[in-house]
Amino acid sequence: TLYRTLQMATPSPALPQQPPSGGIPSAPPPKKPPLNLANKPGEPAFQLKLEPATDIILPWTKGVSSHLDLKITNTTPDPQSYKVKCTDNNIFRVRPPLGFVDPGQTQTIKIFQSSMTLPEANRHFFAIYHKKCTADEAKKQARNIWNQASKPEGVIRLLAVFTSTATPSVVGAIPDEKTEGSKMDAVREAKKEDKKEEKKDEKKEEKKEEKKEEKKEEKKEEKKEEKK
Repeated sequence: TLYRTLQMATPSPALPQQPPSGGIPSAPPPKKPPLNLANKPGEPAFQLKLEPATDIILPWTKGVSSHLDLKITNTTPDPQSYKVKCTDNNIFRVRPPLGFVDPGQTQTIKIFQSSMTLPEANRHFFAIYHKKCTADEAKKQARNIWNQASKPEGVIRLLAVFTSTATPSVVGAIPDEKTEGSKMDAVREAKKEDKKEEKKDEKKEEKKEEKKEEKKEEKKEEKKEEKK
C-alpha cells in the first residue's frame, strides 16, 4: 500500500553515537581561583623586609621533612616584634613563631613541613605580623607583646607552594616503616620533642624574669635599709 511504501522510503532517524568501550575521559576539574592574600580592610601594610618576599616554596618528598629559611630584616628605626601564623599546625612548624628584631638586624625563622601526602595547591599560606616595641619590651618574652588586645602595625600573607621535583632540604628523614601509620607516629613524636624544647625555653625565660624581679626587690629593700 501507499502508506507502507512511504514508510519504507523514509530513512530512520540517526541513532546517537555510543561512546567507545573505554568511555569518554572525564574533563579535568576546574582550577581553583588564586587565593586572595591581599590585606583586609583596615590592615596596615607590611613595613619590614622579607626574604623570600613572595611565595614560601617548600620541597616535598614522601616520608621526608623539609624546611625553608624565612628572613625578616628590620628596616625601621625602632625595635619590632613579629608573629608568624600558618594555616595548618599538623603540617607546618614555625621556629620561632614569635620574636624580636632590632633596627637594622635580621632574624631567621625556620618553616618546616612534614606532610605525608602532597598538600593541596593554592590552599595554604603564612601570615606575618609585626609591631613596634620598646627596648625594654624587647628584653621580655614576645608572647607578652602579642596578647588578644594587640594590634599589628604591619601584615602580609605569603602563599605556600609545594614542589615534588626539587631536591628536598632534608632536616630529618622519617623512619622507613612498613605502614603509613607508623610514619605518622614518627612525625608526631618529632613534634612532641619540639614542644618539649619550646616549654624548656619558656621556663628559662620565666626564670630569668623571676631573677630580675628578685633583684629589683632586693634593691628596694637595700634602699629602705639605707634610708633607715
